[in-house]
Amino acid sequence: MTKRTILVVDDQKINRIILGKLLSQEYNILYANNGQEALDVLQEHSEAISLVLLDIVMPVMDGYEVLRQMKNNAILSKIPVIVSSQNDGEDAEIKVLTLGAYDFIGKPYNAKIICQRIRNTIEFRETAAMINKVERDELTDLYNKHFFIKQVQERILENPDKQYDILCIGVEHFKLINETYGEVQGDKVLCHIADALSTTYDGDSVCGRFLGDEFYAFVTREQGEKAENVLEFIQKVNEFPIDMEIKIHCGCYAIGAEDISVGVMCDRAKLVAEKNRDKYNVLISKYDDSIREKLIDEQFITSNMKAALKAHEFQVYYQPKYDLNSERIAGAEALVRWIHPKRGFMSPGEFIPLFEKNGFITKLDYYVWESVCKDIQQWMKQGKETVAVSVNVSRADMYNPKLVDMLVHLVEKYQIPYNYLHLEVTESAYTENADQIIEVVEKLRNMGFVIEMDDFGSGYSSLNMLAEMPVDILKLDMKFVQNEVKQTESRGILSFVISLAKWLNLKVIAEGVETAEQIAALRSMDCNYVQGFYFAKPMPKKDFEKLIMNSKIIKASKLHVEEPVVKKEVVPVIPSVEHDRVMLIVDDIEVNRAVLGSIFLKEYNIVEKENGKEAFDYLEKNYDKVDIVMLDLLMPVMDGFQVLKMIRANEKMKDIPVIITSQGDKESEQKALGMEADDFISKPYQTDIVAHRVHKVIENYKLQSIQMRKLDEIRKKEHMLLSCIPGGVAIYHMKKDGRIATDYVSDGFAKICGYTAEEYLEIIKEDMRKNIFSEDLPYFQEEIEKSIRNNLSLHRTHRLYTKNHKNILVRMDANISLLGDADEDEAVLYAVYTRVPN
Repeated sequence: MTKRTILVVDDQKINRIILGKLLSQEYNILYANNGQEALDVLQEHSEAISLVLLDIVMPVMDGYEVLRQMKNNAILSKIPVIVSSQNDGEDAEIKVLTLGAYDFIGKPYNAKIICQRIRNTIEFRETAAMINKVERDELTDLYNKHFFIKQVQERILENPDKQYDILCIGVEHFKLINETYGEVQGDKVLCHIADALSTTYDGDSVCGRFLGDEFYAFVTREQGEKAENVLEFIQKVNEFPIDMEIKIHCGCYAIGAEDISVGVMCDRAKLVAEKNRDKYNVLISKYDDSIREKLIDEQFITSNMKAALKAHEFQVYYQPKYDLNSERIAGAEALVRWIHPKRGFMSPGEFIPLFEKNGFITKLDYYVWESVCKDIQQWMKQGKETVAVSVNVSRADMYNPKLVDMLVHLVEKYQIPYNYLHLEVTESAYTENADQIIEVVEKLRNMGFVIEMDDFGSGYSSLNMLAEMPVDILKLDMKFVQNEVKQTESRGILSFVISLAKWLNLKVIAEGVETAEQIAALRSMDCNYVQGFYFAKPMPKKDFEKLIMNSKIIKASKLHVEEPVVKKEVVPVIPSVEHDRVMLIVDDIEVNRAVLGSIFLKEYNIVEKENGKEAFDYLEKNYDKVDIVMLDLLMPVMDGFQVLKMIRANEKMKDIPVIITSQGDKESEQKALGMEADDFISKPYQTDIVAHRVHKVIENYKLQSIQMRKLDEIRKKEHMLLSCIPGGVAIYHMKKDGRIATDYVSDGFAKICGYTAEEYLEIIKEDMRKNIFSEDLPYFQEEIEKSIRNNLSLHRTHRLYTKNHKNILVRMDANISLLGDADEDEAVLYAVYTRVPN
């Protein structure tokens, strides 16, 4: 395995020597004498460096300044930093953590502790990278939509005198490929198309994949005008080994001097590509005046929108939200519909995007807000059952300095409780101007409004950013829910997002739910609420009122988001609150338990135990409900080391995160980490440090859980593939002492010898040579050794003993993989067996 690279930054030569000796066997080491040298090395080797071990006090540039500059650099900020310093106290540790350091280690160095923390940090960073790849499409490695648009914008600004085109490329009837050959083969087709696109349009081009089979390329005008380029691309695409022609439709938009966004340019290219669909004699079409029909429709909408608002042609429809456990109505979303006197029902997809572009959306939003407030007031006065209603707050609204006053005025005017009006802010709004949006939303939330983040999963915000947002409810985007539930292997991501939301004390709504399968999947993931056609479509006010009268509901007043409180227990049982997260604090000193409990009051239900025996008894009954254990070492009856050992030895409890809390004793810390404690926190507690370490451990466990589920799926698929090979498969590990251990056998191979795979491994695992007929063994051993020396594959026929002590003739075709030098190290033998008739 290739060694990772660590940059050691310290002005003391003796420290660099010590760290070099400690780490050089496991890592490649780069050195820097001060902060400025460190930045120079980082700029040159940023892609290769896995971690920085940084001293604070140095000449030229100290460690604090290095952290500041790394934090402000998009590339360097992704490299984890562990700060090492001596006798700087807790203030220094808090400061470096604030500046973005991943961890803090004191001097003098403890070899085992520093090695373990470095190992954990690199492992966490590499695991997190699986989830945080936001620039590239995961399947094809082309730019995703957001970064494609960003790259194109930058190229246009950098080269104002150059002429460019944007191409949109789609695949005809791609669903038919998936249905005929399966999604795995369909994904291979998409990757092949991506490669063909990148190699056809190279140089200054930028290539991206937005959704499904929708590809884009930003190319020079010279490249875009050449139909032969499209022909070359199509020919490359159809080199894919499949018994079906892959038909491409392509549209081109020539970028001119008009002041439109890159996103609109892509839309126009897509519009042309869609018109080119099923035209088998046309390679590429360009955007021209034939697109005027769409523009005329947009003009009609623009010309009529103000009059329509005055004439009340816009109507508010209500779509119910349902509590997933009780299936009671728990709220509704207000949706706007345009009923035009001549055109009739107009889909929101026709006018909402245009209103967002021309700014009219702010007037329409206010109209909807007021309509909803009037309806809620009417229901309350009539004594009807009332639910909370969500209304959309568009991005344009968020930049209105009077937004807070407008919303407050409405709820006061119609005398409805603030928490009856939920405000939906789209995920993408937070990513545009996060600081300003968060400030406005925080004001609204402090007034008493309930805030929902709408369309989560459709944009590009990071999971870290979610923790900073003043949100009460997370609303998962329709396509995100449908796609994740549909693809079984991807459900871990959806489950992780829901779990993360729960960890942040957020309720979760999944929209676009249409099938019983989706309901079952979301219920298994502990989602709170759902909205979609499975239960009810959007409906006019009168139909919604009838539904409410004839349904069981959860009243709006019960949905108000309340601050969690610490639940002191008299008996060791989980508090009776649905889906609560539990932190078990084990310490014989009451004040220590109280301090830890106060830090995590808003994140967990706190369960306190005075000694190790009580704690372990509690875990035996409630292991599946405990999220993390904070474990003191020195306690009566049973100490922390005993409890930790028992937890890690227990199959049901072994994966529960455990953080040791004790005095700053290096020997105890080293011993605890060696016993697989997840971290060690010294007393007395410092709030920021404790919170940082706990959050880090929990996040690491969630990421590892996703990774393990993916690895399990891969192993299952590998096993299924090996089981399909005719005859059978075996994998052997050739030891230095001459033994040939059996690592794996397929059911097919074991059956040839009369065993099940489990029986074969139990009997012949240590040395497969005892399965070979005694007269054939010397020749078999000789050929094995010859193949290893000459790096040859092995093809031979020999006899094997069966379970009933008879012998059978088999043919073995094998390849050998050396694990090191053939004269010294071991090798692995991959063998396929077929039965030879006697």
